[in-house]
Amino acid sequence: MTGRGISGGAVSVLNAIPCGIGSTIGIALRTEAEISPSDGVTVELEGRPGMDDLLVRTCVSRTLDAIGRDLPGYRLKVRTEIPPSMGLKSSSSVCNAVIAAVLDHFGVSMDPLEAIRLGVGCARECKVTITGAFDDACGCGLGGLVATDNSKDALVFREEVPRYDVVVCIPDRSIPKSKVPVDRYKELEDEYRAMVPQLKDGYLDVLTRNGRFVAELAGVENGLAEKALEAGALAAGVTGTGPAVAVIARPGNGARLAGILGCRTIVTETR
Repeated sequence: MTGRGISGGAVSVLNAIPCGIGSTIGIALRTEAEISPSDGVTVELEGRPGMDDLLVRTCVSRTLDAIGRDLPGYRLKVRTEIPPSMGLKSSSSVCNAVIAAVLDHFGVSMDPLEAIRLGVGCARECKVTITGAFDDACGCGLGGLVATDNSKDALVFREEVPRYDVVVCIPDRSIPKSKVPVDRYKELEDEYRAMVPQLKDGYLDVLTRNGRFVAELAGVENGLAEKALEAGALAAGVTGTGPAVAVIARPGNGARLAGILGCRTIVTETR
């Protein structure tokens, strides 16, 4: 039997590094994972030759431990629409999808938040996250607007959001986690705590303000976000720790904005 798992992606509303509270919006970019019994262990990360497979192997192992099952040999195939190391929650999406595939293979149900916490633990174990990424994993797994307390792996709230177009501007470079100036982020704790009460009703404004802070910290030019806002975007800002820029637009307006931004883009929508 082949187990299959799917997860969406997400973009940042409020970066969790400064104060421990993070917020994301789910987007429709997908990660798919398939696992089936095999002789030995084979992992295929489609379109990502040479990429380290430690994270996905860890997700398989920890899920088997959690459900008390054994799978000595398996073939795991993972494909994703989400570019890595861009601030688009690719690692969280992969963890969610792989764990869901293992659960599906054995026909085991798990509470969605429990499965998300399992993936967050794997990401921490493999050191692919700074904050614990609980906000990222919830955005990918649950969709909608989420806010989390990453220090407690607790979901503060989840709200549905309207269907918006989302334009993601993909630069030619990535920002590895080792280059993120964590101490400088933490210096903004007061500014970030002041934005937390605005998350439910003012999340579009928070996304834009957060992006301006992150752009400065990451040394990323914020011109694309400002250009998008001038052209009618509802919100725009650097996502994650960068360097990708997420643009939120009215339905049907994404393709127009993508055409005028002058960058490599992916056009998707909220989920």
